[in-house]
Amino acid sequence: MLNLKSYYSSWLQGIKAGVQSNFAVSLGFGTEFVIIKLSKSDVELYQCRGKRLIWSGQIDQRDFDSKLKKLKGDKLLLIPKEDCITLHLSIPKVAEHSIEQLLESEVERKTAFRYDEVKTDHIVLSSEGTQLNLLVYVVPKKKLAALHATATKAGLSPQSLVVQNTENIAEYGGVFMINGTASNRNTPLRIGTALLIFTLFVAAILSPFIERHWSYKKLLAEHERITPLIEQIQLKKRNLDIYEKQVKTINDFANRQTSLLGLLEEVSRVLPDTAWVQRFHLKDNELVLQGFASNASEVMAILNQIAMFKSPTLRSPITREPDKEIERFNIALKVVF
Repeated sequence: MLNLKSYYSSWLQGIKAGVQSNFAVSLGFGTEFVIIKLSKSDVELYQCRGKRLIWSGQIDQRDFDSKLKKLKGDKLLLIPKEDCITLHLSIPKVAEHSIEQLLESEVERKTAFRYDEVKTDHIVLSSEGTQLNLLVYVVPKKKLAALHATATKAGLSPQSLVVQNTENIAEYGGVFMINGTASNRNTPLRIGTALLIFTLFVAAILSPFIERHWSYKKLLAEHERITPLIEQIQLKKRNLDIYEKQVKTINDFANRQTSLLGLLEEVSRVLPDTAWVQRFHLKDNELVLQGFASNASEVMAILNQIAMFKSPTLRSPITREPDKEIERFNIALKVVF
């Protein structure tokens, strides 16, 4: 039921964002960017504005430089869906301030990789009760490096790598930076202007269909001049096959040890809103919680009443934060399995 609610929530948000984005694009607003897709035999370029594809085509060595100069915006190198692991996680809100540590635990528990072997990015899909629903993108560092090296040797200079999230290539998912931060030329003024004009000119919604037809004709004309891509890209692309085989084995890998999420969910359920956990650590049957509360002694008393925990002790004295009405605690608990 939780996954169904998350799905419908994401679906409705997608429709709302899509209507706004399509209308803004039709009026010439929206961030322009270029998606670069490397295949085994060629390089495909997609000029996008907002979440809309406005031009696509392939490049050859004869018009390589002139074609790149015509493209606008940041260049984003596409990570194929099969090269990325996606994890749907539901985590307690009490762990919101330590998501990075939680991701480290879950990636090593649910994949065949160590955390230092991968790069991750995540988005919050929804918030329900005491839970946060996350979509996590996981890509091996070697895969990122190999894709970037291939693009660089082909004469391309992508600012970041992104994950293909849907069939619409402009609606990419996770973002993995190379150098700097992708620019964002959208402003609140432009978005507000687009929404205002939307109420006056509903008929403008038809313009994306006309634009798509025009783009399709340009694509057919460009197709007549396509020649095979340089052989060097083909050789480099073959070197990525070993990583593709590793990714295919990931979904069959599972760790049967007690989930750290289960313990955190129990802590999140009983702690008051005035207490939160900043860091945690589980080793053998000892769980250590470090965090803040308006009354740390009350936290000790509550944890002492939970059946799955026993012998809560302070690993260090309770201290009050200067100029704040909160107390820092460091509590160790024995977990009853």
